Amino acid sequence: MVDAMIKNGCLVAAPTGDLAQVDGADALFQRSVIAMTVPKGSFIYNRELGAGEYPENEEKLSLVLREATAFDENAAVRVTRIGENSVTAVVTINGESRETEVRQFGSI
Repeated sequence: MVDAMIKNGCLVAAPTGDLAQVDGADALFQRSVIAMTVPKGSFIYNRELGAGEYPENEEKLSLVLREATAFDENAAVRVTRIGENSVTAVVTINGESRETEVRQFGSI
């Protein structure tokens, strides 16, 4: 799988001027983070993409984020901290874990 690289919510340009790309595990993790940050139903081309409302409870929020990443049967999500404007979660895909900060943004 290959995808355009996104950093801080923006597409990244390669030195050649084209879009930088991510592939393999990096693309899978990026896809999961996108699914967790987009409000469910806001992407016109795939209304199933995204996460529902972020509850204040860590356990319930883990369930919401797991549901958002359900497209990948090898993905698991565990919330480790709920901040004022963000959530820290450990995403595991195919046995590899990465900690990431997640914020629910507006529609795409």
